[in-house]
Amino acid sequence: MWTDVIDLRDFYDSPLGRVARRVIRRRIRAIWPDLDGQRVLGLGFATPYLGGLADDADRILAMMPAAQGVIHWPRGAPGRVALVDEAELPLPDLSMDRVLLVHALEHTELLRPMMREVWRVLNDSGRLMVVAPN
Repeated sequence: MWTDVIDLRDFYDSPLGRVARRVIRRRIRAIWPDLDGQRVLGLGFATPYLGGLADDADRILAMMPAAQGVIHWPRGAPGRVALVDEAELPLPDLSMDRVLLVHALEHTELLRPMMREVWRVLNDSGRLMVVAPN
């Protein structure tokens, strides 16, 4: 069962959420230090981490599952987020270089179909990073 997008937003706006965002964002950048020219997809509730990648990447998109809901992102700029069915991503095959899966693995009831879609949209040298609570 998906956590509501408003609850996730409120968590990341809290003091604990800001600390979590800072620590996790640092780890993401350590693992993916160079995104120059890369196409990055954030699936689930990845937007707290995507902003830190925007300066390097060629293109960054956010997709939030319909059962979770969607909020505008990035704040104060034209939207780059879509409400999607996580088992049917509206992207061409092999179209992404990186996929950042956040607050998705632990919530979806369509795990295998979602992972098949991630595999489908990742290009041959693509990389997947999963951020899930412990």
